[in-house]
Amino acid sequence: MIRTSLKLPKIIAIPVLLMIVVLSVLLFSVFFALLLIPLTIVGFKFWRALKLAKRNQQGDAIDAQFTVLEKTDKDY
Repeated sequence: MIRTSLKLPKIIAIPVLLMIVVLSVLLFSVFFALLLIPLTIVGFKFWRALKLAKRNQQGDAIDAQFTVLEKTDKDY
């Protein structure tokens, strides 16, 4: 069998592997941040709209419960 793989000396291979690991973690973090930043902005706007709608819904109305008591002739 013919092997076409490139053999690097161990002194060079370890730093190259470490560099690949660091770069992949950085790229993953950047990708994750690029995904989360717009979602955070949309979520914040949605939350603020819900808060505003709730405030407008309450408005100046006062909710009250009351009971009407009737006086009859027997009460006098």
